[in-house]
Amino acid sequence: MLSLFRLKVFFEALARFHQINNNQAAVYKALLSYHGRLGCFPSHATLAVEAGVSERTVRNALREARLRGWIDWTNERQGRRQSSNRYRILLTASYINRVLSGLQRYKKKSAEISDFFRRQNLPGSPYFYIKQTAKRLWKTVETPSDGPTAWQRLFQVNREAAIAQFLAS
Repeated sequence: MLSLFRLKVFFEALARFHQINNNQAAVYKALLSYHGRLGCFPSHATLAVEAGVSERTVRNALREARLRGWIDWTNERQGRRQSSNRYRILLTASYINRVLSGLQRYKKKSAEISDFFRRQNLPGSPYFYIKQTAKRLWKTVETPSDGPTAWQRLFQVNREAAIAQFLAS
């Protein structure tokens, strides 16, 4: 099992790479705070309060994470009534390590660019070049090594069935 601290750092790294926004990172970190051996079961309202965002933002962030293959959930029911969702983290250690090593390279490169601008006394900001570096580095770590999730494969083969499954969950 992956350590929760490492997962939280992973989502912070994604925010630094501008792959997710800060609200999404807060939702994912709030979800991780409820994670246990059997998964986690917080409601959208609970996640919204802990992350400091609206319930719609929570739903959108969870949907985005599911489409990217980072999490998955199943509906837990008591009779006909839905009681909660069981969330599972699907990230692999190798993917997390690639992203975190990319973050280390990003920090080193951005420090070099900032230092170059400072030493050369160049006008303007080095932010544009740092952002370009982040984009280049992200391309090296972008795709998970184990391929698409089962839902993503279904989406590629039969979009209607995948959307129906997604709307049912």
